[in-house]
Amino acid sequence: TISSQATCDDVVTELVRCNIGSLIVRDSPNGPVLGIITERDVLKAQAANRVPLQQLPVVKFMTSKLISAGPDGVGKRAAAVALAQLVNCPAPIDGDACGTCASCTRVARLVHADVFLVEPGDTGVIKVDQVREVVERTAYRPFEGRRRVVIVDEADALLAEAQNALLKTLEEPPAASMFVLVTARPDELLPTVRSRCQQLRFGRLSPGDIAAVLMERHAYSAPDAHAAASAADGSLGLALEGGSAALVEAREAAAEML
Repeated sequence: TISSQATCDDVVTELVRCNIGSLIVRDSPNGPVLGIITERDVLKAQAANRVPLQQLPVVKFMTSKLISAGPDGVGKRAAAVALAQLVNCPAPIDGDACGTCASCTRVARLVHADVFLVEPGDTGVIKVDQVREVVERTAYRPFEGRRRVVIVDEADALLAEAQNALLKTLEEPPAASMFVLVTARPDELLPTVRSRCQQLRFGRLSPGDIAAVLMERHAYSAPDAHAAASAADGSLGLALEGGSAALVEAREAAAEML
């Protein structure tokens, strides 16, 4: 996150420091999300260097088409769901969804009338009929929320025909709709799809962060949490997939290193 009062130089410095591809723009640390800015945006605005971001036309005010990219198990899908909660929460707190209202609860359970999940079927691919169905649904106004949100999980599983079916909608998305393509392999998306979307890049999580989540949310003991985190290669999902045998093996490996 970066302040809307930051300069272009500030953005580049923060992107390099965090090794990420984009930043969320807010007026204050807990203020509402104003938009998303990338290094590419900054380069386009070099002529306006050191001008506050809020004065630059490159800030994307709640962009309607995103590619959420990064390693498996680092929270990309969870972030997409959180975004769907944010844009539909009737009573946000400090610029974020409250997480407890009826709307937020339904979005979290993926049963909200205006939030659609598209994911690979039994064949491991996302077919064109799945895309056409959800595109048709987004043509209508939201039923109970402010925006309709389509989350395409494992978007790299979209068949080429299915990606092509998305293109026209990505070029001119309905005013009250948002598309989030979640993928660990963004390069497998068609260049025409990538060029029409803002990309958010997720990095690997630190072992400390993974261990903290395992202890706070999944009742892991401290030794098991740190053992699982050390063997997870920056992926919370991988840490959670490991069974007790994997924990013992990781703990023994950590003990050998010490």
